[in-house]
Amino acid sequence: MAKTLWVDSIRNPPAGSDYDIARNYAQAVAYLQVNTYYAICIDHDLDDFDASGTEKTGYDVLMYLVQLKIASHAVPKHYELLTANPVDRERMEGVIYQYLCVS
Repeated sequence: MAKTLWVDSIRNPPAGSDYDIARNYAQAVAYLQVNTYYAICIDHDLDDFDASGTEKTGYDVLMYLVQLKIASHAVPKHYELLTANPVDRERMEGVIYQYLCVS
């Protein structure tokens, strides 16, 4: 079965699914460093702040994936956005369609 990464600070994946679950940016990056995923389900707002108070979001996870792709590493082929935030959804879609989707 293809692996899926679920990145959301609050919601759980569908019952019975076998997803790896990351609740914040650091956990998502840790999973992405050691696994290859077919799909990623990702929220924007991860309620994650670094020591300086800077928020780390699902957008930052996508930007990390862009860096992986630039470095010729495998990135997920399928993306599902879980966010209800319309502005950030559009921003995340832009990254996915412009940089991460296979052309």
